[in-house]
Amino acid sequence: MTLFLIAAAILLMAVTATLLWPLMRQAVTTEADESPALKILREQRADLEAEHAADRISAANYAQTLSEIEQRALEESTAPERVVTSKPRLAWAVAIGAALPVTAIALYLIIGNPAGLDPANTVAQQQQSITPDQIDAMVAKLAERVKANPDDIKGLEMLGRSYMVLSRFSEAAAVFEQLARKQPEDAQVFADWADAAAGAQDRKLAGTPEKLIAKSLSLDPRNVKALALSGTLAFERQNYKQAVAEWEKITAIVPAESEFGQSVRGMINEARQRAGMPAQQVAQAPASEVSAPSLQLKGRVTISAALKSQITADDTLYIFARPAAGGPPIAGMRFKASELPVDFDLGKAQMMMGSVGPQDQVIVGARVSKSGKPIAQSGDLQGFAKPTQASDSQPLQIEISEQVK
Repeated sequence: MTLFLIAAAILLMAVTATLLWPLMRQAVTTEADESPALKILREQRADLEAEHAADRISAANYAQTLSEIEQRALEESTAPERVVTSKPRLAWAVAIGAALPVTAIALYLIIGNPAGLDPANTVAQQQQSITPDQIDAMVAKLAERVKANPDDIKGLEMLGRSYMVLSRFSEAAAVFEQLARKQPEDAQVFADWADAAAGAQDRKLAGTPEKLIAKSLSLDPRNVKALALSGTLAFERQNYKQAVAEWEKITAIVPAESEFGQSVRGMINEARQRAGMPAQQVAQAPASEVSAPSLQLKGRVTISAALKSQITADDTLYIFARPAAGGPPIAGMRFKASELPVDFDLGKAQMMMGSVGPQDQVIVGARVSKSGKPIAQSGDLQGFAKPTQASDSQPLQIEISEQVK
């Protein structure tokens, strides 16, 4: 607490000095007029970061889109300059210098949270999550923004994906249909529309979703989502060889070591088995090339008595580790949810993205997927362990005790 107050006092003095200095001097400067395009690019980058943090886009798409945004920002960064002359404003300097500290302290006491200085209170607040009502309010606000600006492509994309997360499939389909009219050559829009349309008709892909899948693949034969849906449609029709053919195209696009790549291999082998085909063989690296595992974490996953009845024979259990600071999973394992409780050893798991050092903080989680997809969906069940070091040898106990909203 004392350290916080000292840091706050230093910061307050620094801010006061920063504000007063321009008022006490005369300066002639040049300023660049920021273009509207730069403002839009800044918003797009913030949206992209949010999408990536929520694991709604792959690392490859994230890196490519971020590179495009940065390149466009460089192109827009040159703007005409204008000369600005400022005169000293000593009266304002004196007034601000006297009022700012008092105002800052008063505001903190009125609208701040002094109790938050207590570490126990801080930990309790971090454990709280956003309520469903708050999420609905944010989505409603986004819908109003999009309605007022129907040409906001990024806003439409976010609104459609938000509706998907909330399982409001009919509304999501309407948004993606609107997007398709604005971007008729975007294969991903048609794939998202197909997914939403299928959700609106009890996850059945025949009919309109099937036509949208075909449209997406005609625009981009390598669209991963469209290929996944196309394989699923074939699997539903018991055309298992066609399902294998569609899903095997994905293995040439996504990393085999990734959580999604492992999930696809599992689906392919199930389709092969039903079609009477041999299981897909995955090439193993020579023993001399296998490095020591970066993770030493092991433990046991259980499920609460309140959620145990919601497990079905078709559910998939994913156990994964991700950096405590945020980001995509770095290692994962796949089980049948019916095997719960499950003992795991992430030291034997394949590393998916990046690496960690022995002292790095990671979070280990477990998720029961109703759809079989590794990305969290509404209705999935999950639980997490507290942050721990990657080299921690103490067995972890993870209880699946919450439902994804």
